[in-house]
Amino acid sequence: MSAKRPGGLFRASNGAGVAAQTRHYAERREDLARQLRAEIWAPPDGPQGAPALIALIGLPGSGKTHSARILAARLGAAHVASDHLRRRLFVAASYAPPENSAVFACLDALVEGLLRERHRVVLDATHLTAAGRLAPEATAARCGVPLIWLRVIADEAATLERLGRRQVERAQHDHSDADRTIYERMRAQPFEAPAGGHLEVVNGPDLAVALERVALQVEALCAAAN
Repeated sequence: MSAKRPGGLFRASNGAGVAAQTRHYAERREDLARQLRAEIWAPPDGPQGAPALIALIGLPGSGKTHSARILAARLGAAHVASDHLRRRLFVAASYAPPENSAVFACLDALVEGLLRERHRVVLDATHLTAAGRLAPEATAARCGVPLIWLRVIADEAATLERLGRRQVERAQHDHSDADRTIYERMRAQPFEAPAGGHLEVVNGPDLAVALERVALQVEALCAAAN
């Protein structure tokens, strides 16, 4: 059985339906991107400054979304989050490869559309492997904009505490369904650092100061690129 969603999207609730839904989404990523564009926050007065793609890296529960929201507000950037899109498309996220492919196909189309509108974009997803970063790298290259990788790291005990709290009470703006099992699975994969380098912040008491330094570096790169 499937339930109709706003904009003609469907959220299937059984195995066969989810498989068909996943194929359908992957095949219609451009149409989905157009439908979902209105749900992505972007500055109401139009693009702010030269466009750039700031793509986050980090494990579930590390504070990527919190960091992305601060950075997007500081830079006047659109905030595109894989967890928000996944929750919008799927009733019960599995994080299985076919589901990931559908989510990230839509995500890439959304990001490219925003960059072509000349927005700055903060892309909020795990991006832990080199293979997982190929699409954003290609998108930035096609659009001719700087790409800045930003890794968010956090104390493991604090991360596990946040994941535990998520099961009891979801924080505002938290769209992730990732739990400790998914965290452990992703943590078991060796981190593959971007070949071209990346910035790093620690989710802790000095996070705001660290993100301000990142914002200044992004603005300097944008100025140099233009």
